[in-house]
Amino acid sequence: MNRLFLFLFSYGLCVVTMSHLVLFLNYRALGHSWESVFRYIVATPDFKLLVIALIVLLFTVSGRGPLRLPSGKE
Repeated sequence: MNRLFLFLFSYGLCVVTMSHLVLFLNYRALGHSWESVFRYIVATPDFKLLVIALIVLLFTVSGRGPLRLPSGKE
């Protein structure tokens, strides 16, 4: 149950923060250079939260589950 909660929570954070970072790309339309836009994106707390959420998501998905015995053999 904890892994499911971590997966859903980190996936939700990934979706929300990635949508914010995509919205920050609109600064390019206002005349800012790509370099300044990417520097701004990397400096935001959303980017750091995205990296943390991706790491948690990676460990949640790739981590080994608990060992369970088959139901008929104890």
